[in-house]
Parts: sequence; structure tokens; C-alpha cells
Amino acid sequence: MIRVYVKIRTDGALGIAKGTEGDQEITLGYGEAHMIAAALDKLAQTARSYKQTYKKTTNTGKGNKIDFERSDSGSITLAGDGMKYICTEKEIRELSETLKHLPAVEVAPPSDYVQKVKPDQGTCLNLQNGGSSIPLKLYEAALLKTAVKSSINSRFFQQNLSVAGKSLGIQRLSDLKWKVVTSGSEVKFTAYEVEALLGGLHNGVLDVLMDLIKSFGNDKLADIRVKSHIQRIEAESSEIFEDEKTGKGMSRELLKSTKKILGTGVDAEARTLEFINLCDYVYGQLNPIYHQAIFDLFSRVFVSG
Repeated sequence: MIRVYVKIRTDGALGIAKGTEGDQEITLGYGEAHMIAAALDKLAQTARSYKQTYKKTTNTGKGNKIDFERSDSGSITLAGDGMKYICTEKEIRELSETLKHLPAVEVAPPSDYVQKVKPDQGTCLNLQNGGSSIPLKLYEAALLKTAVKSSINSRFFQQNLSVAGKSLGIQRLSDLKWKVVTSGSEVKFTAYEVEALLGGLHNGVLDVLMDLIKSFGNDKLADIRVKSHIQRIEAESSEIFEDEKTGKGMSRELLKSTKKILGTGVDAEARTLEFINLCDYVYGQLNPIYHQAIFDLFSRVFVSG
């Protein structure tokens, strides 16, 4: 019988604790269970003192990491989200086995929620669930991922992403229900589906960016094609910010991120995170009067075909 409890919360996240109740627990995403189990196995198999920090991949709980530490005496400490539990090696092995064999939560794979479509006037992804769908441009998927991630640790959440004349809303109206809303359409998700939705949005952005990278080829002209895209961002953003006092600095920020997104020797995950951060920067820190022009530029530069 396991001494450290494990629960699947109503919001779809996991909670683990010992001798506490309510939200006094270490939380992690359902999809992170196997990674935590691997860390616990390593602790249990290590005979000497050992310390490891796991950085969460989902926005759950009050912190962004979980610390594991084995002392010389053999006791093992789990700490995270403001909580700290001291366990025996046997408890850690039991906890690991439980995390490896959690009951299945009925969710569709990420690809069933967000699918890549043939680019058409900037639209390159399709958000869908339950027979409803919303077409997305690449920057919309990036902004939506950030909004959904922000909504996870909440009881109520509402944000309206208004860009280029299109309104895209994300709402969490209860512990179990989310919906993405645009003019005439809404797509609903449950708490058990929202992490897969996050994964789908992230992977959708990644797939589109990698299609662009592949389109540059690997011949002698590949570098020229990359530089051409980078120069387009530099030239057109400078023109957009021409009358802005701080325009040169804003253009430099866009150029710096573009080089990271399109540069050689950068892995797909790093490109994706940089693009999402770039979209967040534009939406959150630049004057909205520039949003449509900049995001239209992104659609032309970062989407192939």
C-alpha cells in the first residue's frame, strides 16, 4: 500500500503528498509522470548522497521545479511547490511504480486537436475538437499556447487575443471546461484534454517552422535563402517602425530573434520556443498599432509555401 498519495486532480494535473490535504501537495502535469518516475528510480538505485532538480514542463502548482535529494543516511526528500516530504527508499519505489501505472485519462492525441493544413493567406493550422474547428495562423497558435498555459493554474480565466481584426478568445469558466472562441465558432476542451491541447499547439508551431527550415534545402544556396528571410525582417520592420522613436531598438529585437529561429545548428525545440517568445514580445510589449503589420510580416516570413 502506497504511503505517499497520488491523485489526478479535477483540473487534469497530478498531486503527490504525504500527511497533507487540499492543495498542500507537489503538483505536476499528467504527462510528466513518467519523467518523475525515472528520477525517483535513479534516487532509489543510488546508494550515496545524491541531488537532482526537475524543471516542470507545465504551469502547475506554486513553483516550477521539484527537488529530489538522498542523504547519506538513506532518507529521500521531495520538495516543490512550497512543500517538503521525507521518505524511505521503499516509499520512493512504491511512488515510482504508481506513477508508471496511472489510470488512463481519455484524451485525444495532440495531433487530433491541432493539425497542419496547406498554407492559405497565412492560415496554416487548424484547431479542432468535438466536430468544431477554428483555422489559425502561426502567430495565433503561438499566442494561444501562451494563453492556455496561463489559464491552467486558475479557477477562472478569460483573455481576448485581438490581432489583425480577428478576435480569438480563450475562456475557462469552471474547473473542468475550457473553450476557444472566435467569430461564429467555438471549440471546447475539458481539463483532461487541456495538456494535450498545449502539446498540440506547441507541436503545430514546431512543424510549420521546420517545414520552412527544410524548404531552404542543404545546397550551396541554403545560406543565401536564410539570409534573405532575415534581411526581409530587418528591412520591413524598419519600415514599419520608421516613425517610432524607439523603432530601431524594436527592429533589432525582431532581428535578433529571427536569427535564432532561422539560424543553422539550432534544434527544433529551441526554434519553437524562440518564435513563441517573439510573438509574446510583440503582443505584450509593442504598441498595438503595429501588431497587424508585424504579424502579417511573420506570416510571410515564417510560413513556407
